[in-house]
Amino acid sequence: MAAPASPLQQLHRPIPLSRASSARSDSDDFGRYQFQVVAANITDAVMSIGGLIFDRAMAGWDVSVVVDRGTDRVIDDRPIRILGGRVAKRLDNRVGPLARPHMLAVATDVMVKSEAVRRQVLAAGNDKDAEVLLWGRHHPTNLNCRFVAARHRPSAAAQMFKSQALAAGGALVSQQADEGFYSLA
Repeated sequence: MAAPASPLQQLHRPIPLSRASSARSDSDDFGRYQFQVVAANITDAVMSIGGLIFDRAMAGWDVSVVVDRGTDRVIDDRPIRILGGRVAKRLDNRVGPLARPHMLAVATDVMVKSEAVRRQVLAAGNDKDAEVLLWGRHHPTNLNCRFVAARHRPSAAAQMFKSQALAAGGALVSQQADEGFYSLA
């Protein structure tokens, strides 16, 4: 009679996990705060809000970046992955609503071009549990909302990771410490 195999010998073998399909998307992790960034492109997101992306991701938030579908080329998501986020589905004249995050940061350039994004900002602005941040050159009109200037000082680690993310994306590394936004008041 052979001795049964010791369970200790199996500790170093990976256990195959079956991934059952669920109605939730990967970004709907229970108990995690959701931070969604909507930007014209990856470089704009990293330059304008990269420090906040990193700091939220390191605090355990699920950070997703949605980029405008300007071209049909493949998007290099390395800069966002360096910051701890992920690139979500691209905007492509979406008709349906995007997911409701706890924090939403939107480039005003995209908001001016996309009615779907504009509706999402207004809906999130009416939700008292969501924080809405805007950044960019264009000040959106006809919002019937009040925005106040806000600043985020990225941690030292966020500044280092942001510079690495910019370099990975082929952008010039800036020495700007604070990131400026408009917060829905």
